[in-house]
Amino acid sequence: MIAAIYETVIRPELFDAFMDAWDSHIQAAIAERVEPNQDRLPDSIEIDPELSAHFVRAYEILEQLGRRAVPGHPLDRIARAEGFSLALTPMGQVLAASRVARDMLGEAGSVEALRAELTGTSAEVLAQLQRAAQEGARDLTPVVLATALAPRHLMARLEEGLGGEGVALVIEAMEYRWTAAAEAMLVASFGLSRAEVDIVRQLLAGRSLRQIAEQSGRSEHTVRNQAKAVLAKTGAPGQVDLIRLVVFLINQLDAGADAGQAAPVPFEIVTAEGGREVQVCRLGAGGGRTVIFLHGMIDGMAPLAYLRDSFRRRGLSVIAPVRPGFGRSTPIARAEQVIDTHAADVARLIERHELDRPVILAQMGGGLYGHALACRLGRRVAGLVAVSATAPFTRLAQFSRMAPRQRVVAYTARFAPALLPTVLRAGIAQIDGKEIEDFLQGLFKPGTHDYGMIRRLDLALVLHQGFRFAVEQGPAGFSIDSHYIVRDWSHEIERLETRAIYLNGAHDAVIRPESVIEGMAGRANVEVRVLPETGQLALYERPEVVFAAIDEVFASAGVTASA
Repeated sequence: MIAAIYETVIRPELFDAFMDAWDSHIQAAIAERVEPNQDRLPDSIEIDPELSAHFVRAYEILEQLGRRAVPGHPLDRIARAEGFSLALTPMGQVLAASRVARDMLGEAGSVEALRAELTGTSAEVLAQLQRAAQEGARDLTPVVLATALAPRHLMARLEEGLGGEGVALVIEAMEYRWTAAAEAMLVASFGLSRAEVDIVRQLLAGRSLRQIAEQSGRSEHTVRNQAKAVLAKTGAPGQVDLIRLVVFLINQLDAGADAGQAAPVPFEIVTAEGGREVQVCRLGAGGGRTVIFLHGMIDGMAPLAYLRDSFRRRGLSVIAPVRPGFGRSTPIARAEQVIDTHAADVARLIERHELDRPVILAQMGGGLYGHALACRLGRRVAGLVAVSATAPFTRLAQFSRMAPRQRVVAYTARFAPALLPTVLRAGIAQIDGKEIEDFLQGLFKPGTHDYGMIRRLDLALVLHQGFRFAVEQGPAGFSIDSHYIVRDWSHEIERLETRAIYLNGAHDAVIRPESVIEGMAGRANVEVRVLPETGQLALYERPEVVFAAIDEVFASAGVTASA
């Protein structure tokens, strides 16, 4: 066992062998200490202290190896950039400049030479940013600068660690490629009309609202009203913020298209109590019927990326708060507080956006949060649709029914939680270093229902993208979720006032439907539906069934499509 631990650290491709060895070891330890039909499962079992110490050491090594992958010096990146890229000291001395920047400003280059190419307003904005840097400012919002040349827009920001002590002024082109796919993304994501999309395109080209009105034949009053509508729908405070947001999203879309991936789901970072950051993903323009999506542990926001058009066609807006430790949401120190924390985040979103009884749509590991939140929020939500979700773990047999890879992770989370970070971190190292095909086979074995379905629906890239989102901060989110998922969380779902529909695939190899049926038996307002010829990835495979269930829950609460 000890040899397997260090072999997977040195050679991540040996992770499967490590998991097989650990599976045998922990199953033997469980068999010695837990009776098969024991009424109350222990929160942990004793693992040999020496073996535990090796797990901890392996985790430390993995973290050190992760930190060794340091990219080249940022000044080198700026100098090698294909587009306009420039780094200056607060006093205006050039630290690094790309070829395009040198051609535009001359070999000597200077902040004065750049300022001469800016519009009057942008020149003053740059001067203010430079003065702030000279006065020792560190954390300022990046600004957009407009030029009369190509590129039309530049992003200026302060960055530490480039030129010795203090900060540097970094200015880079906001380059983008306007395409039909970009237009479709803006329509689908924010509900913009074609006229409003044209306003965005013209603003990105550097035109003023007056120039847009003159060239389009519309009145300036009409154009201004359309611009205000764009800001309201996108949530951008002003035109500069709008340009920054749209360029970012277009470039993300372009990068995803180049890699064969789904377009990214737009998001914002919301500050919660205590300064904790919550990433909130969104689809649609808001208003009408809203779905609060609670993501799974493995696929993150992949269902929203895959089904964005389906949500739009049905007139559904989606708000998806990211749980602590996943994506870019700040982790929390105590896992047992995660339901309270997530419930508070969702309640604030309902209040902030004035949502009228949204439906909670919970995917896989998000199911326990969806059920707990539906109980806590009461009539503030219409109800719950939980897809491929689990029931509270109360008996050892529920673990034994799981697929081997997921079972050993669940055993570790329940009976040896202190060792879980090592298992997860080693798995992340393996997947990070492997091709997508190897990633899939680690989770969905060839020959299984879900593996065949992934091939049939071409889901490999979107699932891989979702996993990257889930482990953006390493195993933090997984560790927090695992604290609850493999325990008896019955006390969190005692009082459900609204309707809950569970949808579980008959061929789900991770959570057997019979476990969910048993776990939800006798609970008021809860219905479990088993989907024939369907696996764990039911949300991708049977979306029409999921959307029909969402409509049912809305109807039960009296929320109509025209609301």
